Amino acid sequence: MTVSARKARPEIPAKHSDIVTDVAPTASVRARRPDPRAAKTIENIINAAQNVMMNHGTPRITAQEVCDEAGVSRGTLYRYFPSMEAVLEAVLLRLRTETDNELSHAVEGCDTPAERFAAFLKYSVSNNETRRGSHFLHAEPAFVLQYFESNFDHFIARVLTALETVFDAWEQEIGTEVDRSAIAEMMVRLALSETVVFPREGKPLALRLQRTVDTILGALKRG
Repeated sequence: MTVSARKARPEIPAKHSDIVTDVAPTASVRARRPDPRAAKTIENIINAAQNVMMNHGTPRITAQEVCDEAGVSRGTLYRYFPSMEAVLEAVLLRLRTETDNELSHAVEGCDTPAERFAAFLKYSVSNNETRRGSHFLHAEPAFVLQYFESNFDHFIARVLTALETVFDAWEQEIGTEVDRSAIAEMMVRLALSETVVFPREGKPLALRLQRTVDTILGALKRG
């Protein structure tokens, strides 16, 4: 399957009718226990696909390459994933979850909003999502661009959560509301642009933004 045929599926919220709760198992319907061997195989396939995406030199990734890297047959791959699109989606969604967790960890425990903003910007300079995104974009451009688009709102929500107390402090200092969604979107677009044009060494834009914000807030305080 070529790259042009791949599509990253957007996040679709579950309908109320799709959610089943408080259903007790009966004699004929028993809850299945997780199969550790299946989980290990799935993880192995995802790892293999990520390795292929990181090291591939041309914009095409085949199921056979992933199978060779994972040491499994094509039948095994398709037993757990309905398509190569599903394999690639699993790689990117795992990266998204890792980034969510890493950012949360990076800003937690900061004593002041200023420290939290600094920690956020420091993490934003060189995180796994940006670095790996650059490699993945080269390997599977159409699929990755669709993934960025379908998860754009998730990325903005991630920033809004991380900087909530920072925005609160800014508004208290300047005495008016700030456009939080615009700032969050700017940060997301900055991060996505860095997957195309990697940040220049020695001139990280995120840290320069921090100095600019500090200068503006300092001037407002004095004024």
